[in-house]
Amino acid sequence: MTAPMLLLDVGNTRLKWGLADAQGLRESGAVVHDGEPAAALRALHLPQPAELWVAHVTGAAHETRLSQTLQALFGRPPRYARSAARWRDLHNAYDEPERLGIDRWLAMIAAWGEQRAAVCIADAGTALTVDCIDAKGQHLGGIIAAGLHTHQRAVLGHTRFAMRDGAAAYGGGLGGDTETCVRQGALLACLGAIDRAALAVGPDARCLLTGGDAEVLLPHLGRRWQHRPHLVLEGLLRLATDR
Repeated sequence: MTAPMLLLDVGNTRLKWGLADAQGLRESGAVVHDGEPAAALRALHLPQPAELWVAHVTGAAHETRLSQTLQALFGRPPRYARSAARWRDLHNAYDEPERLGIDRWLAMIAAWGEQRAAVCIADAGTALTVDCIDAKGQHLGGIIAAGLHTHQRAVLGHTRFAMRDGAAAYGGGLGGDTETCVRQGALLACLGAIDRAALAVGPDARCLLTGGDAEVLLPHLGRRWQHRPHLVLEGLLRLATDR
């Protein structure tokens, strides 16, 4: 059996991994890394890969530790994905394209590589990001806002209230107590940001939702929104195999 390609997407909170072959992504998973992605990686016991690609948003110090860990585990250095001015006929809107978060760039590559059509991509993680691409492949720009749980922590951190039931469900209306009000405020803030940003590409564009809080947000968004949990890994695979 041919060794798989190992893909790693290291976010602010979670480490996502995927094993891929010539037919695409075959196996994947995610773990919370508690600020130590290299340690989380060692605990996964992943198989020896034929190739090793990494996308991360965790900074230079973590990149060094990741490189050392991957070299020790697999005897080979990883290749790191970097944001660029363009990928094929997809064009980055940033004046300094390398400053665009690699997770956002890879999600756009995945969406555009799959279908060359206008698209809005929302990534609901520690931060909420939304990016829009027009039908010609021009990235129109995006937004970055507090994610669902980040929003709640920010509110609670500046008040005397504490969240008593962190496992409570999100609803569709207004809150009847402080905890529910904070929770619903965060939910509606995220939904409103997504809906307003999506106006940039019009009502007929595809809308893709990824990230750790996607399943919470999806039931409250319109029917055109599709849940794509592996979008960043799919983009990393497209970049890695774009010979």
